[in-house]
Amino acid sequence: MVTISVNNQFIIVPQTVSVLEACEMLGVNIPRFCYHSQLPIAGNCRMCLVEIEKSPKPVASCAMPVVNGMRIFTDTPLVKKARESVLEFLLINHPLDCPICDQGGECDLQDQALVFGSDKSRFFDFKRTVTDKNISPLIKTIMTRCIHCTRCVRFSADVAGFTQLGTTNRGKDTEIGVYISSSITHFELSGNLIDVCPVGALTSKPYAFSARPWEIKSTKSIDFSDSCGTPIIIESKETDILRVLPKQNDLINRVWISDRCRFSFDGYKNQRLNQPFFCSVGQYKPIA
Repeated sequence: MVTISVNNQFIIVPQTVSVLEACEMLGVNIPRFCYHSQLPIAGNCRMCLVEIEKSPKPVASCAMPVVNGMRIFTDTPLVKKARESVLEFLLINHPLDCPICDQGGECDLQDQALVFGSDKSRFFDFKRTVTDKNISPLIKTIMTRCIHCTRCVRFSADVAGFTQLGTTNRGKDTEIGVYISSSITHFELSGNLIDVCPVGALTSKPYAFSARPWEIKSTKSIDFSDSCGTPIIIESKETDILRVLPKQNDLINRVWISDRCRFSFDGYKNQRLNQPFFCSVGQYKPIA
């Protein structure tokens, strides 16, 4: 255990935690895009910059371990200017299509641009455009919105064991997609890419243009498609189920659910069987 100071408040934390996690323990919120509690550290969005005493420049809090006696400041003019500058860079090529974006209303970039961003833009050039990728029949991609946080890449490689998703090119030409011209239909956890994406680059195709977050009613439930008792959140509008989201439980599923759990509710309404079938030579045929 070590003793540190966050905005002149002292706290004792384990020596293995990062500065960002230590601030969270004290109730100090640090904005972030690339950091995810269940994924490896990347430290490439630079949104979580904080000021540390005797450090010559702001430090990425998600990748900095705590040290005994460390003095951390999260609300100084230097930190506020750094966050504003980071958001200005992220918004240079991000399209202004929030009204038609399915992530609107629950977008991290929207929320943080409102709280930490500038009230005006200095950018008067053409924005970069990126070709959309057909990576899955369940995932809608609008890659121009991507901010290259690499959450999807780290999830697919380190959690799901799927290594075809990654980054190509460098600098302003960086793109995220599959390395070969193929989809990820055999990827049983592909729906979690929708959850980890902090912007509207990866959204759900079945849910597209169905509702806004403030129109939805959320109900806690348990997944019926497995025997683990995975906790889920069922989101509905009026009498229709629109989507299923995971509910965090570190003892069962952490924050992940399978595609069967996420998308199988479609069979209750749109693809219901209206007559019994039997399997013959690998094919399902209706019973006469």
